[in-house]
Amino acid sequence: MRVSWLAVALLLHVAFATAYAVATPAFEGPDENSHYEYAQHVANAGKLPLAPGLAQARGLPQTDGAQLAHHPPAYYALLAGVLVATGTDATVFAPKLNPLFGAWGEPAGFLKFEHGSGQGEGVLRLLRLVSVALGALSVWLVHRLGRACCPTNARVADVAALLVACLPMWSFLHGVLNSDVLATTLSCASLLALVRWLDGDARGVRAGAGLGALLGLALATKLTTLFLLPIAFVVAVVVLRRDRRHVAGVATALATAAVIALPVLLRNQQLYGDALARSVHDAAFAPIPPEARLEWLLLGYLPTIFPSLLGKFGWFALPPAMPMVWLGAAVFALALAGFLRGGRDRATATPLRHRALLTGALALVFAGTTQFNWSAPQPQGRLLFAAVGPAAVLLAAGLVQLSHGLRGRVGFALALPAAALVVFVGWFLPAFAPGLAPAPAWHRALTDARPAAGAAPSIAWTTNELPPSATPPTLRWRDDGAPAGTRYALYASDDRGRVWLAAFEWSGGTLGLTGDEAAMPDAAFALLPKDRDVLLTLRRAPVAADEDPTQLPCSPTLRFRRL
Repeated sequence: MRVSWLAVALLLHVAFATAYAVATPAFEGPDENSHYEYAQHVANAGKLPLAPGLAQARGLPQTDGAQLAHHPPAYYALLAGVLVATGTDATVFAPKLNPLFGAWGEPAGFLKFEHGSGQGEGVLRLLRLVSVALGALSVWLVHRLGRACCPTNARVADVAALLVACLPMWSFLHGVLNSDVLATTLSCASLLALVRWLDGDARGVRAGAGLGALLGLALATKLTTLFLLPIAFVVAVVVLRRDRRHVAGVATALATAAVIALPVLLRNQQLYGDALARSVHDAAFAPIPPEARLEWLLLGYLPTIFPSLLGKFGWFALPPAMPMVWLGAAVFALALAGFLRGGRDRATATPLRHRALLTGALALVFAGTTQFNWSAPQPQGRLLFAAVGPAAVLLAAGLVQLSHGLRGRVGFALALPAAALVVFVGWFLPAFAPGLAPAPAWHRALTDARPAAGAAPSIAWTTNELPPSATPPTLRWRDDGAPAGTRYALYASDDRGRVWLAAFEWSGGTLGLTGDEAAMPDAAFALLPKDRDVLLTLRRAPVAADEDPTQLPCSPTLRFRRL
């Protein structure tokens, strides 16, 4: 019985990606806290956020903004759907910076944040499983792409799927929150559809609608998918030159993509004066002086971008282990030798049209990443994952050609997951142990802003209402039996359940209230909206690591409106 290497690849992907999803401390993926912020805002507020600067310019509270608000919304809408479906949309996040992050020689230097009890982080792991699932779909699509591009050699697809599933950076990225995971899935699916159009397997109106949906969703997910447009244009020209009767299918693809992507582009144009919101995006990075760009490109970007494909973990703090870099270089060299050798064997070589499409995709994605790094230093291999399908298929084709007739091919296949396991256990886990950067016992990375269902309020307000005010109100309460020095967390939500304030968490505990009377801090008051009432809730802040904030004594709601 022939082994199903696709099944093996899928199992390996799920195992490795899930291991990273469970083992990676909260928000230790690149910009993971900002990705969560965007998704939670969409789920809880029911609308897209604005860039913080734009929210401030419009006189809106800071809670109407999000750091990555200029990013296309498709990925965040997917995560928001999960939050709403599971009733966790009011889970606020509060990472606490690790002062030793980036410190050379410090064991905790690879951790961006401090880590405490881990309570409340189940919602983050749930969303990370979405990344795992998207990665499994991508691995399957890479396999299908390999079968479509190399129809006479099924092993190419098997090796391509294994290469992707056992790549440590792939597993890590699909174990955290990042919009690259959906962009990769949609890029693989779009390229597979374009190959089928090129081969004449699907060109009707229905196929056009499917291709257009994939292209539109890709553009509504991440700008790294823009490379699909010139490839789709070339494929459309080739198809129409062969047969003009396919105009309806091509037109349907164009119209469908426009219907999905244009609202995003028009919104960006209206808000930021730029359909791609590149100005807002680029403003988040320190620019490279023009006179230093060439030196950076040759000595900084190129030597870093390819090794980072293998596994630059955390906030790009932990570089890949050098044995892994040399192993990756060896695999690439062998694949290149096999690919050049296979080009002389027309019976098993990848058809020219497929090689052109795959190579074009690689070139365009690399060119786009290089162009970005011409002005901002971001040599991140994850930016190349939009072309992981073409890269894997071409590498696999070369390796299969080189290993044809050789014994020990199964041993090579088993060496891939073995190397990935060594990287996870021996390189990643020791560097990202949460105990290396301990947080105070009261710290929670994520907390539900709502008390537990059915919790009886035991903290009493001394008044039944607060008058509307243009200045921070004074709050008075009674909490019989509270220990001396008890701190309180103040929350505000509106009648629809949107969280506007989680003062204790959002301030790292500095805005905790004490005693039985306190003026609402100015910083908290500034976060409240002016166009609606909010419902204030007081809750004891945790002291010990084993205390669940949602179970602690709380107050009933107290209505208030900021003028």
